Amino acid sequence: MSCDYPLQLVMHRYNAARRSVKEFERSFAAALALLRECTLSSSTIPVPPMDSSDSPALRLAQELSAPVAEVDGRRIAPMLCAQDDSAARILAEPAYLFELKLDGVRIVADRRDHQVSLTYRKIRDATESYPEIAEAIAKLPEPRVVLDGEIIAFDEAGKPSFERLGQRIQLSGVAAKRAVAKVPVVYVVFDVLALGDRDLRALSIEARKEILERLLSSAPGANAAKDALVRLHPTFNDGRMLWSFCCEHGLEGVVAKRRGSVYRTGERAVDWVKIKRALDADFVIVGWVEGEGSRSRLGALDLAAYEDERLVLRGSVGSGLDDRTISTLLERLVAMEVGEAVAEGSYAKARRRHHARPEIVASVSFAGYSTKKLLRHPVFRGLRPDVDPRDCTAAPFTIRSST
Repeated sequence: MSCDYPLQLVMHRYNAARRSVKEFERSFAAALALLRECTLSSSTIPVPPMDSSDSPALRLAQELSAPVAEVDGRRIAPMLCAQDDSAARILAEPAYLFELKLDGVRIVADRRDHQVSLTYRKIRDATESYPEIAEAIAKLPEPRVVLDGEIIAFDEAGKPSFERLGQRIQLSGVAAKRAVAKVPVVYVVFDVLALGDRDLRALSIEARKEILERLLSSAPGANAAKDALVRLHPTFNDGRMLWSFCCEHGLEGVVAKRRGSVYRTGERAVDWVKIKRALDADFVIVGWVEGEGSRSRLGALDLAAYEDERLVLRGSVGSGLDDRTISTLLERLVAMEVGEAVAEGSYAKARRRHHARPEIVASVSFAGYSTKKLLRHPVFRGLRPDVDPRDCTAAPFTIRSST
């Protein structure tokens, strides 16, 4: 089902042309300031659920004839971005809306009254890793909602940092609660998939964003520090200005979303396109080599990516691995060790190499590919438990620098 809701009737400030990149810069800094002020105690102030008759977000969903249907966010694989090499063309294209590309983990949040579930993109539960986010969502005025967004952490300069977030990804239980103050995070929401008894995925992206803005702006104290854990992701009409902002501040890139597009669950659709400022990608860890000196336990990780059904070697990475990460990895890799290589390709000579089942995904930044399709100057960024190994398909012909 598609929605023919006229774009001129959407009228949401979220996407207004008057919102400039300078305004975004100020709001980004303000969001960071609010994030730094957040505490668990302030985020637990109760907010009574809003009666559906008083909900401007639900009223709009009903007016747009969103179908009545059950949407289980705990079992939804989110819509993913394609990547396009014609960055300049897309950035200047009026048929798209533009968002800042966040350097975090994708999370679908499902709220049912006071029960909240957070789910990674490969449908693995993440609720215990981010207890403060679950608490904050439970305090939103709508008792039934499914949201899509990213959980991010900020570095000292106020920029999203996946490396910093990596300290939270593997934690759960008591360890996760202890990390709340040490590594604060925020949930940046850019889509809403269900509200009340309504399935919103067949509505246009403009309509969904208007519903989302009404939902978050209707929360009592929405602009106060206590509510900074759940933030609305701003959208822009001018992709070139946002791109310039990214380049100036060293941010990851831009996501372009086609106007009028619907939400395609689990698909990597061309309606959403990511335009990255630098090269980074996800790779499957297929083994490790022992190093020397302080790195004798693990000197480097062997990495691979899928080409159709074939797992192909893409090289190895040693830079960026610290002692804590090495210990975490070895605890898992030793149990996954196998007797022979699982990826095709010519492995570099090593003092001692161990092969492992292709089950762990790593995020890696790099300078490009060699003529042998191996990574040049790779640096380990962190583990990606939210990514399915078979989604790792990085290759010279699919990942290109857009600078």
